Amino acid sequence: MRPISLRLHERPITQVLFNREGDLLFVAAKDKLVSLWYTTNGERIGSYQCGGVVYSIDVSQDSKYLITASADAKARVWDVQSGRQLDSTDFEVSARSIEFSQGDKQILVVTDQVMGCQAKIHVFDFDKDEVRKLNKSYTLPSPQCKITQATWGPLNKTIFASCEDGAVRIYCTEKRELIKTILDHNKLVTRIEWTKHRIMFMTCSKDGTAKLYDTKTLKLLRTFDTGRPINAAGISPLKPHVILGGGQSAESVTTTKVDASQFKVRFFHIVYGEELGGLIGHIGPVHSICFTPDGKTFATGGEEGLVQVNHLDESYFEFDDDLVYNPPVQH
Repeated sequence: MRPISLRLHERPITQVLFNREGDLLFVAAKDKLVSLWYTTNGERIGSYQCGGVVYSIDVSQDSKYLITASADAKARVWDVQSGRQLDSTDFEVSARSIEFSQGDKQILVVTDQVMGCQAKIHVFDFDKDEVRKLNKSYTLPSPQCKITQATWGPLNKTIFASCEDGAVRIYCTEKRELIKTILDHNKLVTRIEWTKHRIMFMTCSKDGTAKLYDTKTLKLLRTFDTGRPINAAGISPLKPHVILGGGQSAESVTTTKVDASQFKVRFFHIVYGEELGGLIGHIGPVHSICFTPDGKTFATGGEEGLVQVNHLDESYFEFDDDLVYNPPVQH
């Protein structure tokens, strides 16, 4: 498996994202750019210039619209094909996270807790026929701490928010109030990642663990301990595997003994919880991991501004077939 290295960004990568078909790769970085690439060969198509550090991106299901959340306190809507900015919405402080709802009818935006402003989740109505106007629908109550990411739950009935205090807060979109708080991490929760049909979700944390939950019951199913901060997870839609990435932050790397192997992405088996292997590709912390919807390719983005696109070999898809239980045939 030879990775394709995408070198364009001069500052840390904040998010890598595939579209629904998996043929386009969007990359957001702290150099105020979002770049667009072909997945198969790593050819660059173009880029979108924002006015500040781009923290989060999402793309509509038909790959027509790109939305970005950036540090210049703006959420923007772009036309993917032409690269034109169609609309933008201003906030008082940085926009930290952004995501389309399932069906692309709404957009959620998380704003930062800074300069006396409380962190909030704003929900906007999105009409594909009238893209030039984002109408604010409602704002959810603030958790009184910084929100790192927010994501829509199954059927858009809930919104899950990962928070600085180690909690995952779940809001009801109908009642527009907090309905549940999960307190299993003891440090900042960096990301929430869903399985293919949102039956389960995984939380990543600076405490060195990733935890897998059942979405319906919110029961903790498994804990993966890597011993170092986890910034990102990618759950395979094809195999019972999860990839975890992270590493110590750039500030603490200089004061502790460190080698490249601590920045490797690590494969774990979701059912057995065992580590299957690792992949060294970055020389700094990994900030984002994303699988293509067919599960045959994944991309990682790191602190050093490098994106690695890995097309998985046939041997990967065959290597744990012996773990599949086939009952003996009765003659």
